[in-house]
Amino acid sequence: MQITAPIVTMVARRSWCINEYGMDAMFLLEGAHKALLIDTGTGTFDVAALVRQLTDKPLMVACTHGHVDHVGGIGFFDTVYLHEDDFAAARDLSPETRKGYVQIMNSMSGGLFSVTEEDVVEFDKIPELKPLKEGDVIDLGGRKIVVYETPGHTPGGLSFLDVRERMIFTGDACNGNTLLSSSDRVKPRSGVDTLLATAKKLKSLEPFYDRNYNGHIGYAAYLNCFPMPASINSDAIHVCEGILSGEIKGEPQQAAFGGNSNFAGYGSFGVRFDPAQIYEK
Repeated sequence: MQITAPIVTMVARRSWCINEYGMDAMFLLEGAHKALLIDTGTGTFDVAALVRQLTDKPLMVACTHGHVDHVGGIGFFDTVYLHEDDFAAARDLSPETRKGYVQIMNSMSGGLFSVTEEDVVEFDKIPELKPLKEGDVIDLGGRKIVVYETPGHTPGGLSFLDVRERMIFTGDACNGNTLLSSSDRVKPRSGVDTLLATAKKLKSLEPFYDRNYNGHIGYAAYLNCFPMPASINSDAIHVCEGILSGEIKGEPQQAAFGGNSNFAGYGSFGVRFDPAQIYEK
């Protein structure tokens, strides 16, 4: 039997993970006065309506970065916050790109979900985009979320630290298959050196969080709602330093996302990069 609705899991007090058919994970955090939705998914269902089933608080919407599976649903909202460096990616997103992503993810999940490319909602406008940057604090009322810049996967990557609940939401900044932005349309192109700086920043924040949730909990056919392993940042630092020193070369790989690239991994972390991307350009 196919799964026909997004999977919603409570991960802490007034905190929910919304798994969009194995394609991505969004997070809804509620405070005393307002709520924050982190990421908007690919846009295959009305995420705004689902949020209203969980909270009636005034809602702020913010995205970790500008990729299809994180800003694909921004058209359901009037205002969305994002780092300025990813504004162009969010504005340029097409229905065809979103449908292509659904097709790829359906093949990876083996038909577990009922969603198809025909479910992608097409919008006649994009919302007003407003900037977030390092050090911004989102006060939900008795619950503060601190914004950190974590580039590499995209130039404008952001992470959100929930001070009260000791959780951090890092999008695709640093995970088991981290892709470095490599499009010639993206300036600057992210380098392994940029990713290393992000991994070190996330490592330095570890005293302030117990759980690190990325943007792909329950990925493809793996139905789970677990945070990333505690070693993820240390493993990332090990790999990135090895690439920069020349001790780690990576193995050539062809994959659905990112095209031809080299893959290097250790422990819980992996990265795919163009060998020309050792340093940011």
